Amino acid sequence: MLTRLGSTFRLAVCVCALAGAAPARAADQQTRVQHVVDDLKTQLSIAQPVNVAIVEINPKLFSVVPVEHTRATFLLSVEEDFAQGLSEDELRAAVAHELGHVWIFTHFPYLQTEELANEIASRVVSRDSLAPLYDKVWKKVGAD
Repeated sequence: MLTRLGSTFRLAVCVCALAGAAPARAADQQTRVQHVVDDLKTQLSIAQPVNVAIVEINPKLFSVVPVEHTRATFLLSVEEDFAQGLSEDELRAAVAHELGHVWIFTHFPYLQTEELANEIASRVVSRDSLAPLYDKVWKKVGAD
């Protein structure tokens, strides 16, 4: 359960460290992703804070949720190894998609769909940049 963003982030970094991930590598990845988040948030006019947690395992690879008790803040959880393998364009596409969910949540919370998140993402990244990202996602988690 997420109760405080600060402790949640520390927990995510600690999980990486306990699982054998180098803390410096997780911190580098967190900084890399946070820079992309901050840049795309500005372009999408998202005022709410979106903080990044690098985790060892995320079944969705990238996911974003409102932080409990602080619904105006969001936590983007990123699987470290998957993010490590993304080019800058693929990383921007993944973050843009997740920020699409944030934008929808703050404007039309009952309309959450993957298609709409991609539509919002295409405001800041090309639709073509989503295709190689989805190829990697489907290879990692399996396509249905």
